[in-house]
Amino acid sequence: MKDKISIIVPVYNVEAYLERCIDSIINQTYKNLEIILVNDGSTDNSKIICEQYVKKDPRIVVVNQENSGSSIARNTGLDIATGQIISFIDSDDYIDNSMLEKMVQHMIANNLEVVEIEPNVLTRNKVFDNKFTIEDNISAIKRIITNTSFSVWRRIYKKSLIENMRFIPKIIHQDVFFTIDILNKISNIGYLNSPLYTYNTDNISVIRSKYTTKKIDTGIRATEYIIKNVPVNPLLNETVNNYVVYYYTDHYFLLSRNRGVDAKQYYRKKLKQTIINTVSIKNISFRIIIVIILPIKVTEFLYSAYQFITKIKK
Repeated sequence: MKDKISIIVPVYNVEAYLERCIDSIINQTYKNLEIILVNDGSTDNSKIICEQYVKKDPRIVVVNQENSGSSIARNTGLDIATGQIISFIDSDDYIDNSMLEKMVQHMIANNLEVVEIEPNVLTRNKVFDNKFTIEDNISAIKRIITNTSFSVWRRIYKKSLIENMRFIPKIIHQDVFFTIDILNKISNIGYLNSPLYTYNTDNISVIRSKYTTKKIDTGIRATEYIIKNVPVNPLLNETVNNYVVYYYTDHYFLLSRNRGVDAKQYYRKKLKQTIINTVSIKNISFRIIIVIILPIKVTEFLYSAYQFITKIKK
């Protein structure tokens, strides 16, 4: 436990989950920790809870700031972190007591700059083999894009790798940009296929909140960043194209469901054209055929009819 881990936890109005999160961190079998709680202008009891924990554990540091979003909260943590290793944990989630020790052991033993684990999503059934592998960056990029595994809390990082990196302020999908940049800086990554991080699906986060123009705008921006910044490699072309087609198709139907967000059809026209340019015989599906062939108004009608029939059945 020679290396200190700085754990950065953005905190905003999570009083129902915060104690569970902090307890899971302070009870880690790996003890050399710096726990940075960045209270991002919470209006509930989150600040009080943070201050109570400072008195319980000297490893905890609390920073209070005006509400600025999780990107800036993470950046605040990075600015003051003193550990040789960095970890990010969301304050409504919690981690297995052995998570950090297992990750650091693999990091040190294999001289790695990044080690990744899997989340335990309580609403999904997934089989884990608990195997540890070392992937080259092409294999890692392919796996991460295929599984949309961009979340930064999946990984621990050598501080020397990320000390000059920061998250883009006031933007959702920030993890996509950060993770793609990380993958372009490393040659290998350690991957432990164990569910050591429990992801909370109950809390209404920015990602799961109301569908807006900002969401689709940033979603397109993040996807275009993947397209432009993934290494040019034949092994990745199909993976990137599949991601674009499936992700944009999902957004196309979400916009048909939320027509007020795209009343002039600007985004759907953009998505539709990109799908047409990217689709192939390998990734085409019935949903994609609907997007390509049917006019936007017809798709809206079909979606409305589907919603009406669904309501009647209920």
